[in-house]
Amino acid sequence: MQAVNVVINFDFPKMAETYLHRIGRSGRFGHLGIAINLITYEDRFALHRIEQELGTEIKPIPKVNISTHVYFLKMTSRQIVLFDFHISI
Repeated sequence: MQAVNVVINFDFPKMAETYLHRIGRSGRFGHLGIAINLITYEDRFALHRIEQELGTEIKPIPKVNISTHVYFLKMTSRQIVLFDFHISI
């Protein structure tokens, strides 16, 4: 298989061996790779067990504060009104 930079686990594995097999596809041949795990509330038990079995910590993706402005333009027959909405993610 060619080098894969990102592996996304849509269904989090229940066993450490499966987890290692999946994430091992990222970062092969000395390349940098990342694994993104989408977990449910119920997956937290498997996550903790896999961390214990592998002797590692699977860290959450760091929070990034993105601040942006969204502008909406409303045109009427007599005026143009600009609405500015501030969104923080």
